[in-house]
Amino acid sequence: MPRLQLPPSTDARLSRPAAAAIRAAIRLAGGREVCFVCKVDEEGTVASARVVARGDVRSVLALPGFAERGEMLVHNHPSGLLEPSNADLEVAARVHGNGVGFGIVDNDATELYVVVEVPPAKTTADIDPDSVDATLGPDGPIARRMRRYEDRPSQRAMASEIARLYNDGGVGLLEAGTGVGKSLGYLVPALRWAAANGERTIVSTNTINLQEQLVGKDLPFLAESLTDQKVRFALLKGWRNYLCLLRLEQARGGGPALLEEGMARELGVLEQWAERTSDGSVSDLPTPPRPEVWDEVSAEPDLCQRMKCPHFDRCFLFKARQKAAQADIIVVNHHLLLSDVAVRRVQQNWEDAAVLPAYKRLVVDEGHHLEDAAAAHLGASVTRRSLQRLFARLDRKGKGLLGALIAKLAEKSDLLSTASLDLVQARLVPAAHASRDKADLLFDLLHAYLEQAAQPVVRLTDAFAQDPVWDAGLRAALDDLLGEIELLHEGLRLVRERLESDEKRLEALAPLLGELRAVARRLQTAGDGLVRALRPADGTPPSVRWIELRGKERNVVVTSVPLDLAPILREDLFKRVQTAVITSATLATRPGTRDSGPGTRMRSPGPESRVPSPDAFRFLSDRLGLTAPEFEPATAIYPSPFEYPRQALLVVPSDTPAPNVDASAHFLHVVRHVLDVATASDGGMFVLFTSHRELMRAAAELRARGADRRWPLLVHGEDTRDALLNRFRESGRALLVGTASFWEGVDVPGDALRALVIAKLPFRVPSEPVTAAQCEAIEARGGDSFREYMLPHASLRLKQGFGRLIRTGVDRGVVVISDVRLVSKGYGRDLLDALPPARRVLAPWARARADVESFYAARSAAVGED
Repeated sequence: MPRLQLPPSTDARLSRPAAAAIRAAIRLAGGREVCFVCKVDEEGTVASARVVARGDVRSVLALPGFAERGEMLVHNHPSGLLEPSNADLEVAARVHGNGVGFGIVDNDATELYVVVEVPPAKTTADIDPDSVDATLGPDGPIARRMRRYEDRPSQRAMASEIARLYNDGGVGLLEAGTGVGKSLGYLVPALRWAAANGERTIVSTNTINLQEQLVGKDLPFLAESLTDQKVRFALLKGWRNYLCLLRLEQARGGGPALLEEGMARELGVLEQWAERTSDGSVSDLPTPPRPEVWDEVSAEPDLCQRMKCPHFDRCFLFKARQKAAQADIIVVNHHLLLSDVAVRRVQQNWEDAAVLPAYKRLVVDEGHHLEDAAAAHLGASVTRRSLQRLFARLDRKGKGLLGALIAKLAEKSDLLSTASLDLVQARLVPAAHASRDKADLLFDLLHAYLEQAAQPVVRLTDAFAQDPVWDAGLRAALDDLLGEIELLHEGLRLVRERLESDEKRLEALAPLLGELRAVARRLQTAGDGLVRALRPADGTPPSVRWIELRGKERNVVVTSVPLDLAPILREDLFKRVQTAVITSATLATRPGTRDSGPGTRMRSPGPESRVPSPDAFRFLSDRLGLTAPEFEPATAIYPSPFEYPRQALLVVPSDTPAPNVDASAHFLHVVRHVLDVATASDGGMFVLFTSHRELMRAAAELRARGADRRWPLLVHGEDTRDALLNRFRESGRALLVGTASFWEGVDVPGDALRALVIAKLPFRVPSEPVTAAQCEAIEARGGDSFREYMLPHASLRLKQGFGRLIRTGVDRGVVVISDVRLVSKGYGRDLLDALPPARRVLAPWARARADVESFYAARSAAVGED
């Protein structure tokens, strides 16, 4: 075989081996376009080249990890003209942001045009932990700006540790008690890092309240205080929160065939609002529209035309994302964070923007909720109502997307329109109606199955595959539904292919066809979710599967969640970032100690922080996948600055019957505790239950005993949470009986809340599907599910409930936990020790009540003196 001769005019930027490899690959491709990733030496010469794709250079961007930082993407122009096209410039800009150069070569590899050089290796500048400490200290800019500044050593210690985590990398599990001021504790080092290195931080929260505090109070305050740097921040919401101006225009143009008269009027209101809103998100609307209306106009990623959209310059969503792209701090919620992880997992995209801009620094506040958020977004849930809404978008008594498409096709009488119209009426409309009927039948069968089981929730195990319900019609209903959805999808493909022969007609109908295609994709996703939950394929990873009746409408919900989320969070979240800080007022399930323990990375613990015992964070580390040797999280407990022994009294009545032994007697004792404490405190009380049934029974009993005639009685479920809290604050002496959402995320500082009764320990319901499956998995490997799973969850929940009472340095009050297991069971000591160090009273109620009365008498005297 003759030796390949190199042309004499090879560009000096191309080494001979690289030029030979490029030329050979192009010849093998018949002179067509080929894309290479090249190694570049210290002199900037392309030393080697490997083929990564053939075809348009933009196709390379879809490849996961096609190039490493410091390499160069090179492709040929078969024409021999090396002038970069607009597409080349777009690709060059994108890859350059990831540290990759970009060049164009001719087919003979004799000339290389470098569009952008390989960026120099990025160096980072450390931030000084002592300087971060001083920023928050009594002589710093925070103190000068804050009207009622209080030096918080624990806040400064937390901020210094986070600064070290930014410098060194790694994961931190940092518990910050109520009053530490953890938000400033992590925002200050994040902002200092942004100023030094130009790197953004994603801050993720669980609740809207905390998001609003960060973007409405804390970050604007820091923008005013940190005058030596610019503070840029943004709140980012999911796509469907924003109005899409193009979809609004298309919906209005759909005419009477698309929407009913009432819905059309709502669109008119949205049009007027769109002209005056600066935000464009549904939360900015004074009255939210019906879900069916918002479905037609909300932003959707698979419908978005991006820069090709005629409204791109005004787009609310992209304005928000453009602001976020320039921000030092992007505030999101856990659901958006995990949506981003889910998309990146599918795309294998870890460098470019996905749902969120690319990031390497992450703060997860309210971190004890992260696993539950992961379950919601990394699993699949399909409801009867969600499918009904999808089918209604297709056809709503002659209205809907199919009606609009029929009306558009009927406007012209040419052969193409007539043939397409026949196809829609013969294939699409029957498939849509049949899909809806099959879905109704399937959910009717599941509803009957739940009623026969006499349970609102039924976990699906391997035994479900042999259940008689399959032969009773479930198998046929599921198969038929999947088949009809596929027919619908195939029918849409045929309609589009038929219209492709007339470009103008296709362009006119493209928006409608895009909407129909998006609905079909969602139906396919729903079908996949039903299969994963009801009939998973052999060899699929273990999952927790269940069906349930939810809400007043008795909506049937089918759900599947991965059994073990830890590997996903470890590999696809924490391994992808350089710094991750997970914080909350409740992360540790065991108390901290002043002594260093093995496996910790805390430095020089002082009175402002506690190095936790080795097992304190074990539960959360296991659940989040942080037990791998390469992580070894930094751990610390920053205690609350409040004087709990002086401010709070913790009472555990030792003569209360245990709720798991005599539930009726326990309930009556709880009611007595509520009435006695309310009498001593004159109201101002939260009463927290673990189930809505117990809550309603307690409310009825309190009313029967006349409590509502002495104090305003506010009952969870009889009004919205915000309305109940506003009435509670305004009254100053109300009794609020609540469950679930009142255990945490509720802030009532001051005198309005001065008493708290917790009816019983907040153990998870053992029969709840996820709990049952997790406990079974622990027992199967020889573990103790009660101590490894049930107790830690109860400890975190109990700490959250206790934390409702003392919110400021001047608050004072009594907490009564009406569960004798805190003193009668061996595990009770660990639960008690994990609570704040309030003065304890563990005694029969008659004696404990006297201490409660004395506490409030002294409290009243102190208030009177003030």
